[in-house]
Amino acid sequence: MSELRVGYGETVITPPLGVDLCGYGFYLGRRAESVLDDLKARAIYLESGGQRLALVSCDVIGFTVEEADSLRSRIAASLGLPRTHVLLAATHTHCGPATQPLPGLGDMDAAYTERLRTLIIEAADEAAAAPAPAELSHALEAIEPLGFNRRRKDFCGVDPVLKAAVFRTAERKIYLLNYACHAVVFGRRPHVSADWPGAVVWAVEASGDRAVVFQGFCGDIDPVLQWNRWGEGTADDLRDIADLVVRRLRKAERYAVAEEEPRLAAVERRIDIPLAVCDKRGIDRAAAAFAKTYSQFPGASRFAADWKKRAFAAAPDMRRSPFVRNVPVQALAVGGLKIAALPGELFCGIGLKLQATDPPLVPIGYANGNIGYIPLDGDFRDASDYACYCAPMFYQLFPFEPGVERVFLRETRKALRAL
Repeated sequence: MSELRVGYGETVITPPLGVDLCGYGFYLGRRAESVLDDLKARAIYLESGGQRLALVSCDVIGFTVEEADSLRSRIAASLGLPRTHVLLAATHTHCGPATQPLPGLGDMDAAYTERLRTLIIEAADEAAAAPAPAELSHALEAIEPLGFNRRRKDFCGVDPVLKAAVFRTAERKIYLLNYACHAVVFGRRPHVSADWPGAVVWAVEASGDRAVVFQGFCGDIDPVLQWNRWGEGTADDLRDIADLVVRRLRKAERYAVAEEEPRLAAVERRIDIPLAVCDKRGIDRAAAAFAKTYSQFPGASRFAADWKKRAFAAAPDMRRSPFVRNVPVQALAVGGLKIAALPGELFCGIGLKLQATDPPLVPIGYANGNIGYIPLDGDFRDASDYACYCAPMFYQLFPFEPGVERVFLRETRKALRAL
């Protein structure tokens, strides 16, 4: 047995009924009417060779960088770690509560948000309370795609690889799992659910083991069943997805690479991402174009008017400093397996490019915050592109400058190679 020790912790973070659920359009008034399955915060704690890591995944839509920084600092203080050694990610379920301010997409509940903070820290504390000796192996297994490229309506640019780190203790196995597919099986249903990441965990737990799912770079990837009939997913569909993933996981374990003396490490860079801040005429044009393009959606004209007002107010200061500042780019090593943790809805192609140059790699999105969609550079050529020009209206007000893909590739590779 190596000197590696691992611990697992979890807390139930299911919100009360009546809170706003987040995602799927503007001013929908979609509130939680029932609970299909509990949401959880799950944590893995690792220590080896004098180094320690805490990896936390939460069944929520996401966090701002500022909120993630605060939570990571509190976890770090509680466990006696540097903040750079704490990873906090979201599975990005769209059947969860609003946990970051996204105008028009659901209002945050202050009491729930405060309770959520406490529960996340409790999950990390539980994981670190009594770590057990463990052996580590990792496996990367191509499986039948769970998702398709929702922009192209095909399977180009999809990452088919299930990534797994397996921590085997005397009592059970603890899995760190990663796959890139939006957690949007149910569409606009008004129930609470952890979606497919939660279903995969339950399937693993049926054998007495534990698992934590970290969402991949899935900004342009939706479940295949949404291609056929959007918004008609069922609990049976979740079980089908989970059954497929777990069967492929068990097969992958037969070929897993064992780590004799796993090394732990973490590096974090802070970067600034340039924004294309509009002038008054540009704001007028953008608001009008949005209202026209999305006129079929309830609330689109209201959102355009609200955005225009906020953009006018914020633009003078933002033109003087046209950046999203202090954006975290985190890299971690767990034995020979590397992790790239980035704070946004990165397009899958970015993860594929990083895996080509820095294998074996686990790309984790919605990590340590969520600053919005990170498209491929070529996508900015289309002035009507949703991810490039619409979604920024509820994330950062204004679009990123073209070239954001190159910035993240460059800075992430620097972090990975500094491990």
